[in-house]
Amino acid sequence: MGEKAELSESNYASSEALPPSYTADDAHGGSAEKPNRTRAAVVVAGGFIAYFVTFGLLNTFGTFETFYHDELLHGYNPSTISWIGSIQLFLLFIGGMFAGPAFDAFGARAVFIPGGVLYVFSLMMTSLCTKYYQLILAQGILYGTANAMLFYPTISTIQSWFSHHRGLATGIVISGSSIGGIVWPIIIQKLFNTIGFAWAVRTVGFICLALLIPASWFIVEKKSAGPKPPLPKDAFSAPFKDGTYLVTTAAFFFIFWGMFLPFYYLPTYGLSHGMSKDGANYLLAYLNAGSFVGRLFSGYMADKIGPFNISIFCSLVAGVLALGLYANQEEYSLAGTVTFSVLFGLFSGGLISLQATCVTRITPTLNVIGLRIGLMLAICSIGALTGAPLGGALLSDRSDWDGFLGFTAASLLFGALLAIWARFKGDKRLMAAF
Repeated sequence: MGEKAELSESNYASSEALPPSYTADDAHGGSAEKPNRTRAAVVVAGGFIAYFVTFGLLNTFGTFETFYHDELLHGYNPSTISWIGSIQLFLLFIGGMFAGPAFDAFGARAVFIPGGVLYVFSLMMTSLCTKYYQLILAQGILYGTANAMLFYPTISTIQSWFSHHRGLATGIVISGSSIGGIVWPIIIQKLFNTIGFAWAVRTVGFICLALLIPASWFIVEKKSAGPKPPLPKDAFSAPFKDGTYLVTTAAFFFIFWGMFLPFYYLPTYGLSHGMSKDGANYLLAYLNAGSFVGRLFSGYMADKIGPFNISIFCSLVAGVLALGLYANQEEYSLAGTVTFSVLFGLFSGGLISLQATCVTRITPTLNVIGLRIGLMLAICSIGALTGAPLGGALLSDRSDWDGFLGFTAASLLFGALLAIWARFKGDKRLMAAF
C-alpha cells in the first residue's frame, strides 16, 4: 500500500500494477470506505436527468438545422446555419477551462444551479428569435455557456463517487443524452408542426426547468474524509508536461472533429435522398437509440478491459462506418442509411462517454480531475467549433456527399491512430486493461 502511495504522476500513468479504474486517491484511502450506495445512485440519477436535458437537446440540433434551412432562415446555406450548433459545442467544451476549476474549488451546486437558470433563460430567448444573429446570441452563445455550467459539475461529480465501476456509472449518466436524443427530435418536430417555432421552444424550456430542479438537488460531489487538499502549484502546467495526456487530448480533438457531423447533417442527408421531413428527422432518433446502447455497453466494457482500448475500437469502427455510408452513395439504400444511423450511434456513443474516463485513468489525484477534464475539452472545442462548418462547406450541394463523408471518416480514423499511441504510452503491454 505504501509503495502505491508514493507513485509519481509519470510512473502512475504507465504503472502495470494498477487496475483500470485505479487512481492515486485509491492509494491514499479515498475509496477505502464503501461509498453510500444509495446516495451514489441518486447522483447517477441526477446526472442522467441533466444529460437528458442538456446534451440530449444539443444532440438534436440537426432538427433545428433542417427547420432553419427550410423555414426560419430560408436562403442561408447549411454551413452558415451550422455555426449556431458549432458555437454551442465550442462553448460547451471550452467552458471546461472555467467550469472545471470552479467545480474543484466550490463544488457542484455552486456551478450547476446558476447554469440551470441560464439554460432555461437561453431557451426562452431563443423562442423570440427571428434572425440569424439573434440565434447566434441566444441558441449559440447563451445556450452553449449554460450547457458547460451543467456538463462539468455533472461529469466530475460522477468521477468522485466511483472508482471500480466508474466507466459504467459514466456510461449510465451520459446515456441520458441518448434518450434525450431519441425523444427530443420527435417532440420538437411535432411541436413545430402544431404550435410553431416560438411556442415549441418555450414548451421545451418549461420541460427542462421541471427536470433541472430535482437534478440540481441530486448532483453533489462526494465529500472527502479530511480537509480538501489544495490544488498543486503545477496543476495548470503539469498536463502540458504529461505526454500521455497530450496525445490523448490530440486523439479526442480529431475524433470530435468528425464525430458530431452526422448529428448535424443526417436529416439533411435523408432529405437529399428523397425521405420525408419526419422520416429524415427519425434518423436522429435511430442514431441516438444506438448511442444509448453504446454508452452503457462501452462504459461496462471499459471497466473490464480499459477505457483506452474501448475508445480505440469505437473510433475505428465509427470511421469505417462513415466509409460505408460513402460507398452507399453509389447505389443509395434506405436500409443502409438506417443501419448506418443505428451503428454509428452505437460506436460514437462509446466515444462520448469515455473521454472523461480516459482522462481520469491517467490523472494522479482526483482533486484536479475537473481541471484536467475541462482543459482537454477546451482544446477539443476548436475541433467542435470548426468541424460542422467545414463539413457544411464540403457539402457544396445536397447531391454530393463525398467530401463530407471522407472528412468524417478521415478524422475518426486519424483520431483512432493517436488513441493507439496514447494507450501504449500509458501501458506498453499488448493485453493490458488500460
